[in-house]
Amino acid sequence: MQSKGVTPDWVQIGNETNDGMLWNDGKASLNMQNYAWLINTGNNAVKSISTGTKTIVHLANGYDNSVFVWNIGGLIANGATFDIIGMSLYPSSTDWASKVTQTISNSNDMISRYGKPVMITEIGMDYNQPAAAKSFVTDIKTKVRNISGGKGLGVFYWEPQATPSYNGGYSKGAWQADGKPTIALEGFLN
Repeated sequence: MQSKGVTPDWVQIGNETNDGMLWNDGKASLNMQNYAWLINTGNNAVKSISTGTKTIVHLANGYDNSVFVWNIGGLIANGATFDIIGMSLYPSSTDWASKVTQTISNSNDMISRYGKPVMITEIGMDYNQPAAAKSFVTDIKTKVRNISGGKGLGVFYWEPQATPSYNGGYSKGAWQADGKPTIALEGFLN
């Protein structure tokens, strides 16, 4: 990519690594030090190609502060180096408001504890709840933008183009069965 003039702004090391990666060697609950080594190996590989590219450690359930304190704190205590904390959030149409509040609280705690910015790297909601999904997107986008010090870096919808039958029935896209988008993504409009 670099030889073609393309340098990514961010590279995520692993995906939703709540209990590490590359089990059993990198399973955090068995050996946090090995998990931290894997994060460092990924970070160092990215930086060896592009020193300006930021690296992300991404966990699921952005509302769950205890998992983030255990995981991110454990990584840092074991010498892991990375730039950004990534979070996923997949609430329901009935609990999204409380989950957004918890996720923003967790984001602020992560920033305060570890001095790293936060990115909501994945969100989604059932495609058949488009009005609730639009409200959810609008709310989390606005609240992440307003995190103090510009430490809320953004929000990304995971697989918005997924129709209800996509990939064995994944239902959290923002497209209808007829191939047309729902109103969910209008939440990203200013």
